[in-house]
Amino acid sequence: MQKILIYTEKITPRVQYIFDFVLNEFSGLNFELTTNVQFFEGSNQAKISYAKSSISDEIHWVSDELMFQSDVNSSVKESELHPIGKCFYALSRYEEYLPQKRDHHDRFSGVGRAYKKPFVDEMILKFQEEIKTKYPQIEFKKREFEQVLTCDVDQAWQYKHKGFKRTYGAYLKDLAKGNFQEFNKRKAIISGQEKDPYDTFGLFQKIVQKNPKVRMIFFWLMADYDEFDKNNPVNNPAFQAKIQEISSWAEFGIHPSYSSNSNLNKLKIEIERLSKVLGKPIEKSRQHYLKLKFPETYRNLLANGIKEDHTMAYADETGFRAGTCTPFYWFDLEANQTTDLKVVPFCAMDVSMRNYLKWSKEESIQELIRLKKEIQKVNGQMVVLFHNSNFHGQWEGWEEVMNSVFTD
Repeated sequence: MQKILIYTEKITPRVQYIFDFVLNEFSGLNFELTTNVQFFEGSNQAKISYAKSSISDEIHWVSDELMFQSDVNSSVKESELHPIGKCFYALSRYEEYLPQKRDHHDRFSGVGRAYKKPFVDEMILKFQEEIKTKYPQIEFKKREFEQVLTCDVDQAWQYKHKGFKRTYGAYLKDLAKGNFQEFNKRKAIISGQEKDPYDTFGLFQKIVQKNPKVRMIFFWLMADYDEFDKNNPVNNPAFQAKIQEISSWAEFGIHPSYSSNSNLNKLKIEIERLSKVLGKPIEKSRQHYLKLKFPETYRNLLANGIKEDHTMAYADETGFRAGTCTPFYWFDLEANQTTDLKVVPFCAMDVSMRNYLKWSKEESIQELIRLKKEIQKVNGQMVVLFHNSNFHGQWEGWEEVMNSVFTD
């Protein structure tokens, strides 16, 4: 692997982290950090100085004080940072450690904040151009555009396999309200005369069958019944059989429940449940309702063996929450250290487009096409989120929206 020597005034965890991402993970280069000016000047290697001013004729990237600090400072302004500092600010989610207004689900809003382009990736490609111009012998890792379709399974079925108490309670409610149409529909679906409207897993399977390059990941809720966790009973044989069936053609991860955010033991139990059904360790996750709070959520995941999280997006906006469409390791700002948790950002969710942004199917398709073009420019990873429950009723026609992402 080709090597670049980097001079910096101080080697800190933040400096190490950002150059690991920019040069090693993204660009496929090795590098060495030094604070020795004489050693740097005497080296014949490709060289970059990361400091307030240049040393000689090397590539010079201006440093920010932010990168030499160990705390979170409310006086830091993203607009005043230089390129490397901006990349770190976005990837670390620096602003989310500062006091911010949050919504009724205790979530950080993306309104007015969501990056509309993967600017971190764009900046790194510009860095590469600069390096290549100065040092033509340097070769970078080849990146390829990749598509990942993901599905959050909050409820596998709308009517079937809900258990005796919930099923017959629903029948009684239908009768009490005089809603005989719903009563008859429920009866027809539970008896097998009609298909359950949430059983849309075949739509996802068709996509991966037509395009084997598309990765498919299901994030499955394994919670006990609660106000925001209304999935099927986890010990139901049909529920477990469906998970095992789908795992033959798709990847799986846990969908940690709404209430697990404040209960570490619940998270542990839910992961163990899915692991037992699949007969293997669970290493991927995405938070239910996209509940993500720094640093607690990610620390909890790490404590329970999760190695890869897919929550990095906003519930109320499309775009790039961390400014990138490239997976990256989470930097715990509060502890000031790099962790082993890989963060996989996604750029769009069905609920964001229809419910929060109030977009039509056509407007949603246009946004997905725009996002796809932006990601293709940097040969990044396009990850999108659809729910198996969102293809009927008011969601009629959203199969077309999902399919639009995966057409050439």
